[in-house]
Amino acid sequence: MTIVKRILVLAALSVTGVALLAPLAARSAAPPPPVELGDQLLPPGPVPAVIGERSLLSARSGLGDLRPSTAEAFEPEALPTPGSVVNEATIVTIATPPPTPAPRPAVAPAPRRTTTYSGDSVWDDLARCESGGNWSINTGNGYYGGLQFSYGTWHDYGGGEFADYPHQASKAEQIVVAERLRAVRGYQPWPACRLKLGLP
Repeated sequence: MTIVKRILVLAALSVTGVALLAPLAARSAAPPPPVELGDQLLPPGPVPAVIGERSLLSARSGLGDLRPSTAEAFEPEALPTPGSVVNEATIVTIATPPPTPAPRPAVAPAPRRTTTYSGDSVWDDLARCESGGNWSINTGNGYYGGLQFSYGTWHDYGGGEFADYPHQASKAEQIVVAERLRAVRGYQPWPACRLKLGLP
């Protein structure tokens, strides 16, 4: 939600709150209705003076000093009557903005080009990418042959029946093992060349 929408929602809630609370505020500001007390009040006239014992009202005299002190008269002060204030509520209408249109669906990216091969040409292109097309390469990097098999992968997919290392097997034998590997994992074992050649 954008900040403008948030401000408009808060303003609408504030106006609604004022409109709901205005009658309550007006009722609480009105003076209370008079109460009929009848004979319970003192007769009208001057307020009598209250006489109090100073020692009872003050802690200034010590506990050991219990002498009676002089009586002191005091009169209550008249308190001012608070005035009443009339509360008025003003209702302001705010136009709501039109709803925003739904976002357009994202355009799907163009499909990636996929190359299809018939026969052994996919393996030739893959070998050109992986090893420069040299089916008997052994550079000492732990990968062997035209399709750069590791020793473990070569044996996991039955390459040991042809040769101990992939670079010692023929092109056709390396392709047999590659077909077995592709049947299980697709072209994932050759990630860089798979992307370069557009293989699935």
